[in-house]
Amino acid sequence: MVEFCGEEHRVLDRLTVGRCAELEIDENPYLHRVVFEFVHDDERWWLRNVGSRLVLRVRSEPDGSTAVVAPGSALALVAPRFTVRFAAGPSTYEVEGVVELLERDHDLRGPSADGSGPRTLEWGSIELNPEQRLLVLALCEPLLLDPDEGRVPAQRAVARRLGWTFTKYHRKLDNLCLKLARAGVQGLHGDLAEFATERRQRLAAHAITCGWVTVADLAELDAGAVAAPPEAG
Repeated sequence: MVEFCGEEHRVLDRLTVGRCAELEIDENPYLHRVVFEFVHDDERWWLRNVGSRLVLRVRSEPDGSTAVVAPGSALALVAPRFTVRFAAGPSTYEVEGVVELLERDHDLRGPSADGSGPRTLEWGSIELNPEQRLLVLALCEPLLLDPDEGRVPAQRAVARRLGWTFTKYHRKLDNLCLKLARAGVQGLHGDLAEFATERRQRLAAHAITCGWVTVADLAELDAGAVAAPPEAG
């Protein structure tokens, strides 16, 4: 169910949102005819930014996590309630939604039943080992500290933050994205991941929205990072 300006819209399998869409937001000429859409793929609901320049900021409830959905990217809606906020010209808009009958396993982020083992991802059978978790934290750090203005850091900045060589960083990122793609996360591998910045943005937004990392977890970065290797030259 989606709500805008007090009007509720029940979504069966797809709903477009924009200036000339199934849910008409406004006649604002700065709005795309279709800004984004909600789509169900038989497994979960997705928010897809189908515009060319407007950025969506999605706040999930009840955990309050925030994700940035860039043009051309998609975000799985894994929280029971959410708010989509975006600006077009001088106007800012908010669309609220509820994912009904959402099934979530609240133990997915925690340790295994015997109290040991790595944390796992929101769906699928992929586990975050300690280095993968540090990588996700480093990518998400600016977004966690400043949800409104934070951006994913440059690749070499992430490598320096972790104390890794650039080769190691790139190998770890490729491996993680491939495993996530096999688990059903879109835009991290293959043609959809053509641009490195977009791939990192999608990974960070997905991790924050799913609640894999929070501000409180950032202390793990300082504890787990090693001394930065010398720059080649």
